[in-house]
Amino acid sequence: MAAPGPASRFWCSYPEVPSATFFTALLSLLVSGPRLFLLQPPLAPSGLSLRSEALRNWQVYRLVTYIFVYENPVSLLCGAIIIWRFAGNFERTVGTVRHCFFTFIFTVSSAIIYLSFESVSSLSKLGEVEDARGFTPVAFAMLGVTSVRSRMRRALVFGVVVPSALVPWLLLCASWLIPQTSFLSNVSGLLIGLSYGLTYCYSLDLSERIALKLDQKFPFSVMRRIPLFKYISGSSAERRAAQSRKVRTRHVSKVFVGHEDKPPTVWKHAEPCTWLLPHAELQPSSNPKSRYHPDAACEWPETDLLASWTHA
Repeated sequence: MAAPGPASRFWCSYPEVPSATFFTALLSLLVSGPRLFLLQPPLAPSGLSLRSEALRNWQVYRLVTYIFVYENPVSLLCGAIIIWRFAGNFERTVGTVRHCFFTFIFTVSSAIIYLSFESVSSLSKLGEVEDARGFTPVAFAMLGVTSVRSRMRRALVFGVVVPSALVPWLLLCASWLIPQTSFLSNVSGLLIGLSYGLTYCYSLDLSERIALKLDQKFPFSVMRRIPLFKYISGSSAERRAAQSRKVRTRHVSKVFVGHEDKPPTVWKHAEPCTWLLPHAELQPSSNPKSRYHPDAACEWPETDLLASWTHA
């Protein structure tokens, strides 16, 4: 068998961008880009960010639009990286339809919790709270769910091995470094994710049967036809098969480039076997007393989101 050429190896190694992840980043650029690059500073507050007056003026659209708002180019760049790393891994895990569904649920829920905290802060005269903006609250919600559902006991954060349960809180402290981000909104997103992961989610769940039907409907049917991006099926069996093919392809490419004698690197603190699959999904528990529904939308992976946060 002939070895693949440099061009084929380049395309094989080129990272696939999931469809919904790309459009989330594109909407962020379209919403914030004109204000950042076409208008002269100082900029007026965005009419799409989240603040307490939103509901008083019946501007309910702000409960969703705030995740696309950024106030400077640095925060926009940080938001694009967060969307690519965390939303992308989340979409590869649960599928494009479920990714859109949970993004909406986490966005609105985090906004409601944030507005509640802001009202308490205003009544208590604790000071002014910064407007919520950016994708980070949703990313923390995704991380919170994963940290609860994951079987991975330890993670590597900034070169230090820590319990996986501490990863969200350590990264929450690190979120202070992101310019013009609301720490209170990040806390709200993390609380929503932890609450969702610790409790029953049947009423807010999207079954695989419904996800497969929506795969054939607009706009998902159009997204599926775009060849430049990776549409993730709602079928968990298809996602596992695609991941298995990707692992085999990586192994074959390493053989061709002369790494067949190099032993695989396995982190000694990780659970065996499943650590080798970066997006391996957890199988439903066979225990009839399990608190998780067999058809739960969140067959949460062991390493995908935690690894993406800690190994970025």
